This record gives sequence, C-alpha cells and structure tokens, in this order.
Amino acid sequence: MLACMALTGVCASVNAQADSFPTKTVTIVVPYSAGGGTDALARNIANVWSAHWNKPVIVINRTGADGVIGSQYVKSLPADGYTILIQVNQALFWPTTLPQANIDILRDFRLISKLQQNAMLFGVNEASPDQTFKGFIARCKKTEQPCSFGAATKHGEIMARQIIEKTALTNAVVIPYKGTAPMMIDALGGHVSMGMPSLSVAMPHLRSGAFRALAAGSKERIPELPDVPTLIQEGLKMSAVTWYGIMVRTGTPDAAFNSIVEAVKLASKDPAVLRVIRSEGAVPLFGSPQAFEAEAAEEVATVIPLLQKYFVETNNQTETLK
Repeated sequence: MLACMALTGVCASVNAQADSFPTKTVTIVVPYSAGGGTDALARNIANVWSAHWNKPVIVINRTGADGVIGSQYVKSLPADGYTILIQVNQALFWPTTLPQANIDILRDFRLISKLQQNAMLFGVNEASPDQTFKGFIARCKKTEQPCSFGAATKHGEIMARQIIEKTALTNAVVIPYKGTAPMMIDALGGHVSMGMPSLSVAMPHLRSGAFRALAAGSKERIPELPDVPTLIQEGLKMSAVTWYGIMVRTGTPDAAFNSIVEAVKLASKDPAVLRVIRSEGAVPLFGSPQAFEAEAAEEVATVIPLLQKYFVETNNQTETLK
C-alpha cells in the first residue's frame, strides 16, 4: 500500500502528461496549393481547434507531385500527433499507381475522419450540341472523329474507361491530364468532348453557363443541380466521388489521437466549417475512425483491381516526383 501511495504521484503525473495533448503548436499539412477549397477548409478547422485547445494550430501547404510531397513530409516526422495530414482518396491507390512514392495510406497513417465528399461531374462546354448524357453517347457512336474524355486523375481515367466499356463506345479515347486545371481549360475550350471535373471545380463555370453538366457521379442527385441525373439513373451502375480526410502518422499515441478525434467532432458542428464545405458544392462527411478505416479498405479493394485491369504497366508511370 505504501508503495502504491509512493507511486501515486508519479503515475498521476505521467497520466496527466499523456492526457494533456496538445502542449505546443499543432500543424495541419495541406498537400495542395493555398487558396483552394481544401486550404480554406483546413484554416477554418484550425480556428476551431485553436480555440478548443487554447494552443496555436497552423496550416502549411506542402505542394508537389499531386499530393505526394506533403504526405512524404508528414510521414518523415515523429508520430506524436502534432502534424496532421489532409488527403484525398486518390492517395489510397499510390501503392499501385505511384509505387516509387513509398506511401501506403492504410499502412503509414491512422485515419481519423472524412471531412467532405465531392461528386465528379460529366459535362460539356456551352458550344456542344449535347443536352443529355444519353444524347452525348448516341452522338459519339455516330461520329467519325473519336469522342474524347478528359481525365485529371487515375480514378477519373477508370471512370471514363468504364463508361466507354459499359456503353459500348468503340469510337472514344481517354485523354489523361496532370491535374484538374489543364483538363478544365481544354473542356471549356472544346478540345476534349467531355470533361470530368469535381463539382467544386465546375461550379463557377456552371453558374456562368460555360460548362453544362450532363451527369453526376454521386449516388443521389446533387441538391444544387436537381436537373442533372446521376450515372446510376442513366443506367450505369457506377459512382465517382472524391473525399477529403484527416489522418496522422501510424504510431501516434492514443491520447493524442483521441484528442484529435474529439476536436474533429467539434469542427463538424461549426457553422464556418460547414459553410466552407457547402460553398464548394461539397457534402460534409464527418464520421468515426472505425468507419473511415472500413470504407477506405473497401475502396482500395474495389478500385485496385480496376487499376490493374486498365493500367497493367504500373511500373511505367510517367509521373515524376519533383
């Protein structure tokens, strides 16, 4: 009993230290450019957390190689919870699409929560004669010139190739781009027959009338675009969405991890955070670490076989890590 009493103060001190996360500045790493929707979301979350923890929470942008550089940066730092990564589902497939990156999200990171989900749109520029998705497919089957699908990511390429396969489009090609911006420029200019941007990227062009959405990759119709059918409603059993999620290094102590989980719950109810998400045309998608892990594992199990089907020579990727 005396021994326990003697150790009580020590144990209490250790427990207090373990439960006191954070004791210093927390950094959120956004592996994409400043000023975008992800960056704005991260900065609003940082404001909520800073007030909650009464500690500085800063956002830094570590850009390059389509999100790889920022992820490698976080992976290189101690697994203590003080550096937090925001990443997209595209990163789940790097072991197949970019093995040279040496990043396996499910192995290298503890997933905390999804933040938002953004549907992929399938559309044409204002000069296109196509008013419906089925009309686009029908016209493509009749034209001598191949119809082209502009894809900004490997996931987008998969969607395009599935559409071509499921609709028996023998006269169609997929044009890969290194990013959404150049793809959208060519879609608006009519240099590709169909562009496949996310809703957040397409929204300004939808409002101006420069881009016309023919179908959405969401499972249900998008509230902001009630007249645009989903791919499922067009007869294709497919969905195409991009989510953003928050994660920390594998090995992060439970006390720090649990503190971040609770802070995410607070952010999920903050009006400013929700306003930023919805202003981008996205859907808030907060949830538990367990749900995030299960959904990510299921997505990997579903998409990797498609990558292997459509991109057999994965070791000959043209992407470079600069």
